[in-house]
Amino acid sequence: MTTSIINIYLKLNSTYSKIEKVLSSMKFAVIIITIFSISLVYGTFMESYHGREFANRLVYKSFWFMGIQGLMFLSILLATLVRLPAKKRLYGFYTIHAGLILLFIGSFITYINGIDGIVELRPNEPTNKIQLDEDVLAIRTTNGKIIRKFLPYNAFEIDLNQNIEGFQIKEYLPSAKLAKKWIPFNDGELQHSSEYFLYNENVSDQFMLSLASLSDFKATKKLGPLSVNYMPNILYPCFSRTSDTEFILWNMVQGKCLNINTKEHLVGKTKSGNDFFVYDWNGQKLKFFPNQSPLPLNDDLTKRNDTPLRVFSKSIFTKKPHLFLFGESAAFYNKRKKVWVGKKFDGKNTEIKLPWMNFKIKLIEHKTDSYPVERPVFTRPIQDKSEIIEGDLKAVKVSVFGVDHWVRNDKPLTLSDGQRNIQMMIIKNEKRLPYQFTLERFKMDKNPGTNDPASYESFVSLLDGRENKSSETHHIYMNNPLKYDEFTYYQSSYFQLGPDLYGSALSVNYDPGRFLKYFGSFLIVFGSIWHFYIRRKKKKKTLPNTQINIVGEANA
Repeated sequence: MTTSIINIYLKLNSTYSKIEKVLSSMKFAVIIITIFSISLVYGTFMESYHGREFANRLVYKSFWFMGIQGLMFLSILLATLVRLPAKKRLYGFYTIHAGLILLFIGSFITYINGIDGIVELRPNEPTNKIQLDEDVLAIRTTNGKIIRKFLPYNAFEIDLNQNIEGFQIKEYLPSAKLAKKWIPFNDGELQHSSEYFLYNENVSDQFMLSLASLSDFKATKKLGPLSVNYMPNILYPCFSRTSDTEFILWNMVQGKCLNINTKEHLVGKTKSGNDFFVYDWNGQKLKFFPNQSPLPLNDDLTKRNDTPLRVFSKSIFTKKPHLFLFGESAAFYNKRKKVWVGKKFDGKNTEIKLPWMNFKIKLIEHKTDSYPVERPVFTRPIQDKSEIIEGDLKAVKVSVFGVDHWVRNDKPLTLSDGQRNIQMMIIKNEKRLPYQFTLERFKMDKNPGTNDPASYESFVSLLDGRENKSSETHHIYMNNPLKYDEFTYYQSSYFQLGPDLYGSALSVNYDPGRFLKYFGSFLIVFGSIWHFYIRRKKKKKTLPNTQINIVGEANA
């Protein structure tokens, strides 16, 4: 038994000696430093093309990169230990390695307990919140309870498959964009959807419109001064036909429309000058006032909701540019010719000329058996001029009430089954400060002749109730950060809230390992001077005596 224990001890000791020999060798140090350097170069490129957050998730704060740094720490530590007891000629070497060890320890302390975040300041709105670089899925239930699920700090999409109090968290996309997807349905022609391409020599826009209530795309769109209205295709004949009135009557149940004319219907004006007409429907005389409401009105001017009839007055849409799209056809008012024009698309990718600024419009897609939705899909973020132009969306796929939904960071998701109301959103983890900031003024200078910012500055007031002090104003700008209560606040960026109204974003840093890193850096510099300069200088001083002794011995 004793012999077996001794043999096991000897084997373990031999294995440890081999590992120690490998990790403390110069060859291993060169290899691990080379891998570390390549990783840094790779991270720099990722940060340049895909942004700081993606580089942190992929490289700088990943487990494999931390593992490389851990191996470097072991290599430095063992390289020092195997050279003990201390030798006078290696004092510089020991100093350098002691500095490196302190540098690693300080960096590790900062990684565990340090804080990097953003403080968003809106004009005259006090805040004490730091937004940390951690995504949280927040779920607010009917009884007001808030469930918080910290999302993994991954660079790529990840399957979670976790069940939290009845909510199934399926998938997380740390960076995503919205992609179009068609969902089949059988609700008929009235629910059609279309995709168009509007363009002229200077600008262009590709957009989708839908009549389906479940679609993420609406039936109206504003393109500068032009209003685009997407209508059921059954209304096209009435918009394209001319009549002696501008009124169109639409029966939503029968799916038909009718041009109202003075020969067949009672059309007139009230004493106050409002247009009206009377329509005979199932033996009832319905009164319509098209300029006031699309619904028929009772004698007391209350609206009637018990009929499928609706009315449009085309005269409302003649003063400003309005484009009516009906799927595979279009109608508009030509103000120069003072006439309504109706045209049909001759298949996909055929164009219709419009009477405004040489615009043309093409039909890209038209479907009556499905409706379009936007679904998040993973993509690497794309950075341009230090701004993320694609992939800044974050999304989580969840199953609620037996149906899959996507929660996004750009808007909350509210769901209900008639009895329970659930609200979900992706937010940043927050840390509250014991004092608060208020943005009193934001100043931005622009490059001459452009709207590009040349510099921006923040004037903020800081109120700390702990110190019983009055509010103090601080000026924060590039290379002039605010240092307060072990935190450092840098002018980072800005965001626009309205015409000539901006908010300020301050990056926040708390570095508890700073002293060890600074002291370690000092030891590295001092040890390098000691090891490579002072020691070499001493050698040069002893070299002439050595040469004399060698010459004397040769003469003897």
